[in-house]
Amino acid sequence: MMVKHLVSWKFKPELSEEQKAAVAAEFNERLQAVKAVAEGVVDVKVIAPPLPTSSADIVLDSTFVSAEALAAYQVHPGHVEAVGVCVKPYLTDRTCCDYECE
Repeated sequence: MMVKHLVSWKFKPELSEEQKAAVAAEFNERLQAVKAVAEGVVDVKVIAPPLPTSSADIVLDSTFVSAEALAAYQVHPGHVEAVGVCVKPYLTDRTCCDYECE
């Protein structure tokens, strides 16, 4: 069984569309770099902007080989840095769903 990790946020209202696009691009770049070096990461996708029918502004859709791999990813220095640089200053209203899948 693999583990899916889905996280969504809203952008802070003061951000321009250009700032939102830049944050999403940098977040994706940083997380792809973590994927390349962290064990057990199967896939990482940063989705922004989602379709207008969505209630979130940006979504992280990631897949791991196990719950242990997800736990290791969450404390990986590259992930921690990405959160500090791209999430905390610009995003709010976090929701998360982790589940097992085939």
